[in-house]
Amino acid sequence: MATVMLRLDDLTTLRTILRRFPAVRQARIFGSRATGHTRRASDIDLAISAPDISAAEWHDLCEALECAPIIYELDIVREEDVIDEQLRAAIQRDGIVVYRSDE
Repeated sequence: MATVMLRLDDLTTLRTILRRFPAVRQARIFGSRATGHTRRASDIDLAISAPDISAAEWHDLCEALECAPIIYELDIVREEDVIDEQLRAAIQRDGIVVYRSDE
């Protein structure tokens, strides 16, 4: 199993917030924190799968995540909205599941 380059407190905070939104099916960390190429100030790239989420719920989710007491900046994408094939491939290839609604 791959290791996410993230503090346990931050990971717990992310999961707690994601759990509050029933439309979220899955969340994956991708980018440098998934590949192990982090730098001191690397952001957290978070891909969220939520095919049935409303625009209002998505806004509330993003706001909750951005206001969370996490020391790193978040870069949040909704997987269903990713058009760029290279980004989609990177999420699929490197993404580490950090939350599933069935867990």
